[in-house]
Amino acid sequence: MQPIIATGTGAASGPALEILIRMPDERGRYANSADFLRAAERYQLMPQIDRWVINGTLAAVSSGEIKLAASRSCAINISAQTLGDEGFLDFVVETLDHSGVSPASICFEVTESAITANVQHAQRFIEVLHGIGCEFALDDFGSSLGSFASLKHLPIDYLKIDGAYTRNLNTDPVNQEMVAAMIKLARTMDFRVVAEQVEAQEDFDWLRDNGVDFVQGNFVDPPVTMGAATSASGSYLALSS
Repeated sequence: MQPIIATGTGAASGPALEILIRMPDERGRYANSADFLRAAERYQLMPQIDRWVINGTLAAVSSGEIKLAASRSCAINISAQTLGDEGFLDFVVETLDHSGVSPASICFEVTESAITANVQHAQRFIEVLHGIGCEFALDDFGSSLGSFASLKHLPIDYLKIDGAYTRNLNTDPVNQEMVAAMIKLARTMDFRVVAEQVEAQEDFDWLRDNGVDFVQGNFVDPPVTMGAATSASGSYLALSS
């Protein structure tokens, strides 16, 4: 799990942490998560993995193993394969109901490309779950800006800026302009902004000073395993399989 912190004092609500999954190799070392997820996608395993993550996360929130401050939420990524699974929405609704966890405690992260690849399923998934109180973040925003016109009417709460743009902000004018444009767009749409993969003090300061609401990255805190640490915004973990 990796914490997400508010950059100002006015953010009483919003994501507090993101669930990450890692797979240990035969020596107990964690493999590169991108390699693991690519293999899972190749073998059509992402719907099973996403169900496992949701079950584990809701159980941890329900039991108090993940402690969230009032009005803060736990972010869970949903893959494109899973958004195309016709039974996934019913699974999430039933699992939320059985867990007793408030829907407002969960923020689902979906990418632009995942939505556009499964428009009908994605729209119903987002609208139904947002309607019962879950939050939604548009993940890796900026990686495929051309698709945004088809997404602007969905009930999205956050834009999560792709990590390719959140580095070298004091010296890279292109990244500066891209991030500034994303922030302006988010304000126009009444979305709040999360910056991911923030690795340096200078980038954190630039993002805070230019209006980003939340920051996530190794500069704030690297991912930790379940139960290994707690913070004012809750405990944070990395699920391992």
